[in-house]
Amino acid sequence: MPFQTECQQAAESVLEMYIAALLAESHILVDPMSSSSSGSSDSSSDDSSGKSDSDLPTTSEVLLGILGTLYSWRYLVEREPIVKSGENMQLLLMEWKFSRPEIFRTYVWVTPDCFDVLISTLQDDSVFHNQSNLPQIPVAVQLAIALYHFGHYGNAISTKLVALWAGVGYGTVRFIMQRVMKAICSDCFCRSALYWLTLDEKEEAKRWVEENSCLAWRDGWLMVDGTLVPSYA
Repeated sequence: MPFQTECQQAAESVLEMYIAALLAESHILVDPMSSSSSGSSDSSSDDSSGKSDSDLPTTSEVLLGILGTLYSWRYLVEREPIVKSGENMQLLLMEWKFSRPEIFRTYVWVTPDCFDVLISTLQDDSVFHNQSNLPQIPVAVQLAIALYHFGHYGNAISTKLVALWAGVGYGTVRFIMQRVMKAICSDCFCRSALYWLTLDEKEEAKRWVEENSCLAWRDGWLMVDGTLVPSYA
């Protein structure tokens, strides 16, 4: 289910109430006799006040006004800016990548050379280009954020902590992850970056599995990534 803000959720609730009010009001217009009894009992008070029901907004009109207000707001409450800095990203990409590659690797889990190859392969993907006057964050920064997210676990990969570390907005992290994953899963990247075994290589791997395990596991068992599973009698 797509993510919804509190404002969007409130707008959907008011929209349902608006539709229900419209249906109720249309029922009264079609069958005015059903509301005549209540209307006659209130006629004296209306006459004394000098106002009629036609002068007051209907329930649907009130709800429509509320709905318009909610649609004009992005958030239900005023948001205060959070002080963030891009210094961590500057250190990672402009300093540690060249002077301390071992530190660079602890953050993105690839070597600087591998990182550059990934950039050259991904940067032309259409997902990183748009027709907006506001350009996207550089592909190198987006890839670094995605690799940092991939390479950590637990509380360290929460959207909030990744955003604060990288100096970007919370929602920006989600958009970056979507873009990078879409580019990685594209046919162009798979053809250029993934190597699929030939029939002869598959047969050789099967032969090795049979020799080192048993015939039943010859065609594979659980995984084919080089991981050995110790077996005990």
